[in-house]
Amino acid sequence: MAKGQKRLTQRDVAKAIGMSDMTVSRVLAGRGVVNSKTREKVLKAVAEMGYVPNRVAGSLASARSNQVGVVLPSITVGIFPDVAAGIAMELEKAGYNPVIGITDYDPDREERLIESMLSWNAAGMIVNDFVHTRRAAKLLSMSPAPVVEIMQVAGDPIDHCVGFNHFEAGAELVRHLVSRGYRRFGFLGWHGMEFAASARFEGVQTVLSQAGFELFAPSWYNAPPGIEDGTQGLRELRAARPDIDVVIFGNDLMATGGYLLSMKMGWQVPADIALAGFGGMEIGQSLSQKLTTIDFPRQGVGRTAARTILNLLVGQAMPKVREFPFDLLIGETA
Repeated sequence: MAKGQKRLTQRDVAKAIGMSDMTVSRVLAGRGVVNSKTREKVLKAVAEMGYVPNRVAGSLASARSNQVGVVLPSITVGIFPDVAAGIAMELEKAGYNPVIGITDYDPDREERLIESMLSWNAAGMIVNDFVHTRRAAKLLSMSPAPVVEIMQVAGDPIDHCVGFNHFEAGAELVRHLVSRGYRRFGFLGWHGMEFAASARFEGVQTVLSQAGFELFAPSWYNAPPGIEDGTQGLRELRAARPDIDVVIFGNDLMATGGYLLSMKMGWQVPADIALAGFGGMEIGQSLSQKLTTIDFPRQGVGRTAARTILNLLVGQAMPKVREFPFDLLIGETA
């Protein structure tokens, strides 16, 4: 998908559909009398062309701001607080400010945030993953602002991407667990709109299927990636399948919740139930038994994404894909 070379204007929309600037302006402003057929034609063109109204007034309208839009699923739990810290660290050193929007894994909210940030002349955009609504992807591809999609690298970025291979991370973790003799696997992760966790799940599923081993991933589990959700998830999983001997969690917070439940219930880890997570978070490595997990440089991803934006803004060529390595941390829980 080719990136836009210049910001689309209201005049570009009017010219494309053979209408006056005034008519397009009335439709977009919601003022004046415009018939429904004309309104529909204008709005369809706006959507298809990826036009974003410029909300910066007067002589500033063509000026680039020092704001970089950052759209993340969360900054309160999981790996994203560290990612956001890395982004802020690099941008602020260069005199740019991160404007952070939180989607709570809602693609429609992501679309609204992207449109709002671009309408205020964001100098660049950092967004999570490759999966966006059709309109959000169009807005990003047509914007002249550089775009960096983070966390994933296995896909086709709109502009540039920084992250690692989640499929291979899941596969590497499960290969280790198979080598330790585990055969009956459970998986608790957020499969809804958490596409990175879904990619890790696919890696787990593929390796186990090839090896002929069982995987129980309950369809009823669909919860945010927090400690209490891991606790409740493991409680329900063991009630449904007490024979499972190892459980892989979508992240280390959930795995920590599973570990705390195991201590409370008197289950021996890893003898009665083995546990593994993802993220290499400090909380998992601070348990009385260190968590087996996949680690990757979370701040490094954020810092590299920010540096990519900054370098592109001064015309420096950058690699389209920047893939980080991940590390298997072999702890005492599996």
